[in-house]
Amino acid sequence: MRPVKLNNLFEAARQETAPAVDVADSVLAHLTASRRSATAMINRSLMWFSMASSAAAAGIVLAVFFTMSRHTSSVNEIINLVAWVAQ
Repeated sequence: MRPVKLNNLFEAARQETAPAVDVADSVLAHLTASRRSATAMINRSLMWFSMASSAAAAGIVLAVFFTMSRHTSSVNEIINLVAWVAQ
């Protein structure tokens, strides 16, 4: 096989014309006619479940924070009482 120089290939590529293909209309028609896929529906329901679980977790975190702040103050009082007796 005889080696072909790149310049010859470049020149041959410049002389060729691009094929006339217009697929935009058929693609848009296919996109507008197609229904939502099952995967998209599953993903949407998973998104709603994750939002609900995140909201529940945020509520639990807030409840724990307020509960711990109440118990922390009583524990601090006991520690201060014991520290005074220990002195």
